[in-house]
Amino acid sequence: MEVESNLQGALDQRARIEEFRQKHRIGLLTLMFTDLVGSTQLKQTLGDREAVALIQRHHALVREILARFKEGEEISTAGDSFFIVFMKPSDAIQFSLILQNRLRAAARSAECPLHDRVGIHIGEVVVEERPDSSKPKDLYGLQVDICARVMSLAKGDQILMTRPAFDSGRQVLKGRDIEGLRESDGLRWLNHGPYVLKGVEEPLEICEVGEIGAACLKPPPDSERVHRYMSPDAEPVLGWRPALDHVIPNTQWILEDKLGQGGFGEVWLGRHQTLKERRVFKFCFRADRVRPLKREVTLFRVLKERVGEHPNIVRMHDVFFDEPPYYFQNSSIIN
Repeated sequence: MEVESNLQGALDQRARIEEFRQKHRIGLLTLMFTDLVGSTQLKQTLGDREAVALIQRHHALVREILARFKEGEEISTAGDSFFIVFMKPSDAIQFSLILQNRLRAAARSAECPLHDRVGIHIGEVVVEERPDSSKPKDLYGLQVDICARVMSLAKGDQILMTRPAFDSGRQVLKGRDIEGLRESDGLRWLNHGPYVLKGVEEPLEICEVGEIGAACLKPPPDSERVHRYMSPDAEPVLGWRPALDHVIPNTQWILEDKLGQGGFGEVWLGRHQTLKERRVFKFCFRADRVRPLKREVTLFRVLKERVGEHPNIVRMHDVFFDEPPYYFQNSSIIN
């Protein structure tokens, strides 16, 4: 009897463990929070009835767009905010761009325009499944809190995200047509640098994507809960970052391929839009590396003066150190 009792106890324990495992699993997901800016003022202006009806139409728009993404799912809605997850950062970014574009289009003829702010983050979370509940799924963990903090940094018409989501999304979406948006060069991808968020140990790089001339495209200001982190030995160069099929600011050079990466920044192959020539661009993204890069340029000039043109010395064509993006341009090593 005692053996049977112990066996039954072990089986019951195993069943409870399996039930817990099925209800709670760990997953790496792209997290997103959206928030309707100024909803309280909206209610004061329109009154509760009209404001609530407008907010409901906003929610319907969010769900209409989300329905196009098979790997996107609404987790919860609180007031005028959404918590949504995606399998891929590129889907989260594409959803956000479409949503904000649709809201801007509606704002042109609206008495009270609506503006969303968005935060995106990639993180490992605990997923709790409750099939028989009115809320069948919920997500827990520090990464959810971080995503909410990223969203709280944003203003209306602004999409902020952490660096991994930024890097993944911009590579996938470069050159891709996005509904309602102009060609891909109408988007601006910005790195605002590392920020310290209250309750988060390590600084996080905060990045942004948005339509040029429409989105916020400004670094988040410092506050009690967040401030920009500046390391004296590795202060970042903020702003524009190279990406496939993007034009280098104020030039006719379009980037074709990433050739390498180092502590200073990145090396890309560019093609002139008119002349079709190809050149190599070495970009610098660290303020502490700008001076060494300038010395490297000076060395090239000295070698050219002393040796002249030489097949073993790369020819330097142009430099730009007036403002970011800092770079110098060499002869193409690819035919």
